[in-house]
Amino acid sequence: MKIIIDTNILISTLMSSNGIIGTFLLKDLQDHEKYSCYMLYVELFDKKEKILKYTKIPEGDFLELLYIVLKRIDFINENQISKESWNQAIELTEGIDIKDVSFVALAIETEGMLWTGDKKLYRGLKEKGFERVTNLEELRKLVKGK
Repeated sequence: MKIIIDTNILISTLMSSNGIIGTFLLKDLQDHEKYSCYMLYVELFDKKEKILKYTKIPEGDFLELLYIVLKRIDFINENQISKESWNQAIELTEGIDIKDVSFVALAIETEGMLWTGDKKLYRGLKEKGFERVTNLEELRKLVKGK
């Protein structure tokens, strides 16, 4: 299964690598293809100081964990996503959160499942009939059912 990692999933993992989301991402999904787009880097570094302040871990330890997590995700350049996927993603994210358009476009393009912890995005996409979005509870069931 192809799983698209949203920024909030990565941030949750960095804030608590031994927590539920971190453990699931780093251990339970190791046999699955994990993708994200370069927008994740932008959003991550925008939140880096807040993560460091909240977790109180030294920056060196944070960077080491970040390296461990990022090397398990394949990054796709947004320029490789078709115009059709972009247009569909723009329609889907309009009125929800246009900042997530890259992740939705990648899910469409790869026919993968967008894993997000963003309840507004999850509900909004489901209400618009987009079925390629999942949360932790649903993803656990999908992985167990393989």
